[in-house]
Amino acid sequence: MMQVSKRPWYQGAVSFWLKDVGSASYFIAATITSFLCLIATGIEELITLMIMFATICMYSAIAWQSIKMQATEWQSLVVGYREHVMFQGKVFIVFSNLISILSIIIAGNINLLATLTLANLIGLVIWFLNRSFSHLFTSVCYFSYFVATLVCVLIEQLPVWLIPVNIIAYIAIALLHNNFSSAYVWRPDSLSNYRNGLQSGWSPIPSGFLSNYGSSINKGLFPLSYFVGSGLSQYLILLTLLCTIGVVINLFYNITEHVIFVLTLCLFAIVTLSLWGKIQKQNSWELLFTLPIYNSSFSAKVALSNSVLKLAILVASLCFITASALSLANPTFLIFNILSYSLACSAGVLLSFAIGNVCKNINLLSFFMCISFGLNMGLANYMFDHGNNISELIIMATYTLAMAAINRFTVRYL
Repeated sequence: MMQVSKRPWYQGAVSFWLKDVGSASYFIAATITSFLCLIATGIEELITLMIMFATICMYSAIAWQSIKMQATEWQSLVVGYREHVMFQGKVFIVFSNLISILSIIIAGNINLLATLTLANLIGLVIWFLNRSFSHLFTSVCYFSYFVATLVCVLIEQLPVWLIPVNIIAYIAIALLHNNFSSAYVWRPDSLSNYRNGLQSGWSPIPSGFLSNYGSSINKGLFPLSYFVGSGLSQYLILLTLLCTIGVVINLFYNITEHVIFVLTLCLFAIVTLSLWGKIQKQNSWELLFTLPIYNSSFSAKVALSNSVLKLAILVASLCFITASALSLANPTFLIFNILSYSLACSAGVLLSFAIGNVCKNINLLSFFMCISFGLNMGLANYMFDHGNNISELIIMATYTLAMAAINRFTVRYL
């Protein structure tokens, strides 16, 4: 066993939180959304959803680290390993909350503090449950994100009296959690849950959910689906269902901004998870080259580029249909807004995959995807709100064509 060594608290943070897809898929999303809260302080509907999403994502990343400890022997082999990683996680939680509090102060709305305390309560439940039961991760996350989104959409403002209630709940969890089960203890099923999660980025979507309905999508997006797996079709089907539900609710309650934000956020989350999954996937290019449908390795790369272009067209179509349906209840949005927004989303998909073509290292990919995620989110939402003239539409069309050309050019570096 290693001897105790004095190390700075931040040592190994990149490897722990960004190197493998399980932690990065939640940590990066939480980090980006936390900073976006500072930008969206003037839009009450968006900042409520962002605060909830950022906080729960950060706790989900810590829960993933808890499962990793149950599945591996690092905490037994390295003295102070668990304390070191958990201290980093607590620092990130505090940092995320401080940014959220700053955005609440700028917004000048104390009701948002109730949203933040509720988000921390949901996050604590995710973390504390998965410190002992790794098999509950997907179901707990799926249910938590659903409840959080539902609360943000249906309740305009959470009451202030909920703040002390949530604080009392924190104290109760802290005092009683050790009475239910011991935490961070190795269990036989933890390693299996950990390995399965690495392929999907610990996606909150259950592995068998909608899997029987995506075969045609997987065939149409081959060979992209060869590397990404069935999770791509699952996300696309689920995203379509969420858009449909959002459009129906929007006929009775004006939640246009909520639906567009969730659509854009989920869309680029799909792209990010697909790129991380492509790097983590065990499938190799050599096996793909042996298929008789390709004459050379370059033809296979071109086919992959074409499948990404098909995905971008599919995304543009989904965004256009959803935004058009939302505009029925909110006629202030013109056709230029809808077209510009759809092209921005399509261009963001192409840009993200172009980055994935060049970056083969998971750390570099995480860094550049973090930048592109924020850029794509900001551009798409800006175009939906302000892309109301022909000149901006032409600029977006040119940008989209340029991203398609860059994606085709960078495919040679795969």
